Formats: sequence, structure tokens, C-alpha cells
Amino acid sequence: MKATIELCDLELDVDLGTYANDDAVPDRHVLNLTLSIDPSLVLIAEDKMARVFDYDPLLERITALAGERRYETQE
Repeated sequence: MKATIELCDLELDVDLGTYANDDAVPDRHVLNLTLSIDPSLVLIAEDKMARVFDYDPLLERITALAGERRYETQE
């Protein structure tokens, strides 16, 4: 059994892909990510705010990675 975390419709302002001169270049890309992980890494023994995973640093790092450089992608 695995725990699943989903990020849906996370809009990233990035410079991805390779486009010809006449191609429409998107202003942003939308990330939908499903992450499966061992439950022992995400389940907590008690329901207290101090034990809850804070997703903000994860979102900040994804946004930073997307803006650091140009990525070649394959659809």
C-alpha cells in the first residue's frame, strides 16, 4: 500500500520546450503531479499541527526549479 499526494493545476511561469517562429508559445504551463510514497514517510501518529506536512516549501522549490533554466521537454 502506498500513500498518494496530488498537486493539481499548479500554474508555472516557465520557458519550456522548443518552438518555431510561427508557433504559439504558452505563457505558463500547468503541472499535475501524482506522487506515491511509502505511508510510513507521511502518516503521523497523532493529529496535531506540529506533525502536519507543510507543502509550501515543496511548491516553492518546484517553482524555483521551473524558473532556474530552460528545459527541453517531450510531450
